Amino acid sequence: TLPPYVIASPPPCYSSDPASGEQRIEHSPRSHVSRVASGTFIKKNGSVTVVFTDQEEGIATPSYGRQGKINGTILLDKHESVAQVKVKLLGNLDYLNSDGGAKSVPLVDQSVVLWSSARGPCPGQIPFAFTLPATFTDGDTNQPLPPSFVHSGLGGPGVVVTCVYTILIHVSYTRRNVGLFSKSKFIRIPFNYNPRTRPNRPILPIPLLCGLKASPEEWMQSMTTMKTKIKWTLSPFRTFIPSVQVFALSDCIPVHVQLTGSLTSLRQFLPEGSSTTTSSSSTPSVSRSAAPVTVSILRQISVDVRGHRSWRNSTIGEGKIWPVPPTASQLENYPSEGEVLDWEGEIQPKSDVTVGGFAAAGVVVKDFIVVSLTPPQNSPFLPTQTHIPIRLVTDPWIDT
Repeated sequence: TLPPYVIASPPPCYSSDPASGEQRIEHSPRSHVSRVASGTFIKKNGSVTVVFTDQEEGIATPSYGRQGKINGTILLDKHESVAQVKVKLLGNLDYLNSDGGAKSVPLVDQSVVLWSSARGPCPGQIPFAFTLPATFTDGDTNQPLPPSFVHSGLGGPGVVVTCVYTILIHVSYTRRNVGLFSKSKFIRIPFNYNPRTRPNRPILPIPLLCGLKASPEEWMQSMTTMKTKIKWTLSPFRTFIPSVQVFALSDCIPVHVQLTGSLTSLRQFLPEGSSTTTSSSSTPSVSRSAAPVTVSILRQISVDVRGHRSWRNSTIGEGKIWPVPPTASQLENYPSEGEVLDWEGEIQPKSDVTVGGFAAAGVVVKDFIVVSLTPPQNSPFLPTQTHIPIRLVTDPWIDT
């Protein structure tokens, strides 16, 4: 067996710009190159100022990625009376449900004394540096460090999850008189941990009806049987999405829905006057009712506390979907394949969704594309849904 792979330390900082005494011999610029942040974040509390480097300008909270380097400087106005300066890096995952109680899992706990009076007079500026770990320990297992995340569970079942990271600055001062206690100042600074991930391949910009036969491996198919009130003939409806099933939060995900059956069955499914085009009639009628097909993204947050599992579902994206006319191949094969109704559309997570799916300790955050078929009330068919698991990640695919 192969030995375990362990990342001993993160890669060193690198810049494509030549340093002093260097020159470019050849340069092939890449598209979508990530820009290294060069701004600062400043937090001031009385006579103590904390400066974080390598930050985006105008941010409300410092932010770091996987195994990020936390670099900064502590500025002390009254440094002559400082006895000790200590910095602590903390991370905690807390979750609870209404059945099994609560649990707290420590993720990060690092501290270092930057300066003490035993070293002599305290300087006015003290630099500090931390490197975030890649994993945390839960019981006997090492797991990837989860991203910053808060779910309050308001308006639903009792599921609450908070994953927070904090830098704690502790400055203690010498006593002026023997009878007085030493004075201390604490500065608590939360920061955002957002490990970046990309899909392993892109979404090809090819319509399904054109690309399914040419590149079937690029599409994933899900088949779902329509529920009925009485025995009625209607083939399972098929939903197609890109087979990669891993999408960036900024991606528009293409979705295709196909329903096959006899003309009589399809008429029982569709609302009267709905805009549809079957393989035997290429002229759609004008819609006077709600669309029978909708698509959304559902997020499920589940927690497990001492064997008691609870979950909460919420919609984090609403898609657009519309009917499409049949292809020439469908028209040629009619009526051997029956009538076919097609819808295509796209969906994207809401702009306020900033974290993808993850699993850590007893917390699991999963996402699904949900396709809902809603026939009219007098139809023999019942509303039916299909849930297709996907994974949402921070960054889109790029060609390297």
